Amino acid sequence: MKILVVNGSPRGEESVTMYLTRAFLEGAGWNEAEIIDISKANVKGCTGCFSCWEKTPGKCVIEDDMKQFIPKLVEADVVITSFPLYSCFYPGQLKCFADRMLPIALPFMDKNAASGGHPLRYDLSKQRQFYISTCGFWTAEGNYDSIIKLFERGGEADNYKAFTIFSGQGGVFGIPELSEHTKPYLDAVRRAGKEYADGEISADTQAILSQPIFPREDYEKFADGSWDIQDNE
Repeated sequence: MKILVVNGSPRGEESVTMYLTRAFLEGAGWNEAEIIDISKANVKGCTGCFSCWEKTPGKCVIEDDMKQFIPKLVEADVVITSFPLYSCFYPGQLKCFADRMLPIALPFMDKNAASGGHPLRYDLSKQRQFYISTCGFWTAEGNYDSIIKLFERGGEADNYKAFTIFSGQGGVFGIPELSEHTKPYLDAVRRAGKEYADGEISADTQAILSQPIFPREDYEKFADGSWDIQDNE
């Protein structure tokens, strides 16, 4: 089984989201997963030339790392996208990465897409997708609406909780002094990985993952105090 992790954080392996991703992989037993680190990759922005549809079908004409990444994406059995939330959406470099996946689609219109769309060039019906993300607010609820709308555009919004871990309070995972508080959450992430590898994440595990690690008042006081500046407002 080929497991591919797309680490979309500009901080690379230092991203706090990777604490969750590594726990998920450990729980699933996917120790040989390949990780694409966007922060170290050469991925230019899509120019909208449509050469991958007309002149070189299925192949982008831009000479960069996407030439090796796209075959990996097509061949993977499971693709896990790991990213921190920036301005309530993907970080910029990950958005470039997503835009550059245009070659895997065909130019023709998909008659079955309600709002319009394009069919895939390859049969990816058996490929499983999972998304892991952290944000700096006390809760994930309400902060991932733009990401969920993206899933909705792909027809998956009704079931998004089955293939995502969205966590608030992301900054606490990288602080050793808080490990006694973060360990139960990371243990639940490991359990989620095992359950996902076996079929699907249970409702009980999802319920644990949806709970904040600290109460809002405590977390926001801690978060405000972590900055080496004064709030003069």
